[in-house]
Amino acid sequence: MSSDVERTALVETYLSEAVEGRGRAAARLALDRIDRGFRSEDVIVDLLAASQYEVGERWLANEWTVADEHLASGSTQHALDAVASTIDVPDLAGSVLVVCAEGDWHSLPSQMMAEMLRARGYAVACLGASTPVDHVLDLIRRRRPDAVVVSCNLPLFFGGVARLADAAHTHGIPVLAGGRAMGTDESRARLLGADGWAPDIDGAVDVLQRWRHEPPVVAPGPTRLDESAQLLDAGADDVADDAFDELTRAFPQMSSYDDAQLARTREDLAFITRYVAAALLVCDPTVLTEFLGWLRTLLTNRGVPPRALEAGLDVLAPMLAGRDSRAGQLLAEVRSASA
Repeated sequence: MSSDVERTALVETYLSEAVEGRGRAAARLALDRIDRGFRSEDVIVDLLAASQYEVGERWLANEWTVADEHLASGSTQHALDAVASTIDVPDLAGSVLVVCAEGDWHSLPSQMMAEMLRARGYAVACLGASTPVDHVLDLIRRRRPDAVVVSCNLPLFFGGVARLADAAHTHGIPVLAGGRAMGTDESRARLLGADGWAPDIDGAVDVLQRWRHEPPVVAPGPTRLDESAQLLDAGADDVADDAFDELTRAFPQMSSYDDAQLARTREDLAFITRYVAAALLVCDPTVLTEFLGWLRTLLTNRGVPPRALEAGLDVLAPMLAGRDSRAGQLLAEVRSASA
C-alpha cells in the first residue's frame, strides 16, 4: 500500500492529466501501479475512485466547470477500461448482475464495483447507467445470476432500487444494494426491498459468499413503499412552481436574477421537495440534512447569499405541510437542527 502522501500526490498528477482530456496518460498512471504489483482493486479505489471524488469536490467548490468534470470523468472511464483489461481471474466465485438504480446515470461507481468483483473471481454482467426495469427483468430471466448488485448514488433514485429488487425477486434472486445514497448501514437498503447492503468490495464479497452457501429467502411480493412520499416526489415540480411564484413576491432580490438563475432556483425548489420525499421513503432525516448542507455549500461557492436559500425554505415549508404533514414537520426539524 502507498502512504497517504504518495496517494494524494498521485491523485493530483492523475487529475492534471485527466482534466486536460489526456486519457491515455491518465490510464498509463493507473497501469504503472498495476505493473508495480498493486492489486487492480487498490488502483480502482485509491486512484480512480479517489480522483472522481475529488472531481466532485472541485466542481462543488466552483473550481471546475461541468466541462472539466466531463473531461476528467471521460479520462477515468478510459483508465478503468485499461485496468479492467489486466484482470484475468477464473470466474469461479459465482455470477452477478451489476446495475445502477433505474434513473441513476452515474455509471462509473457501478463499473468500478463490477471490475473489482471480476477481480475476486465473479462472472459479471454490468449494465452501467440506468436501464429500464423491464429490460433488466428480461436479462435476469435469461442469465439467472446468483445475485443482483444495485448501485444507487443519489437518494432521488430510491424508487429505482425498489423496482429492481421486485424484478429480481420474481425469479427468487437476492439483491445487494450499495452506493453513496445507501447510507452507512443496511436500513435504507432493507426498506427499499434489498436483501443486503455493503459499503465496499470486501463487504460485498462477504455477503455474496454467504448467500452462495445460504441463499436468503427473498420477499415474494412487491416492496411496500410509503405512498405519500411517492406522491410528494411525483408532484415535486408542481410544488416547486407554486413555491417559485411565492418566492418572487417574498424575496425581491430575485428581480435581478437572469433567466438561468431563475431556472436554477425553480429546479432547487423541486430538488428540495424530492429530497424531503426521499427522506420520508427511508425514514431517515439525514437524507435531507446532507442534501441541504451540500446545497448551501454549492450556492455559497457561487455567490448566492445564504438568505436566498432560507427564503426558499420559508415559502416551501407550508406548501409541503399542506401536502403531507410529515413533510412539513421533517423540514422544520432539519432546519432547527442546523440553525
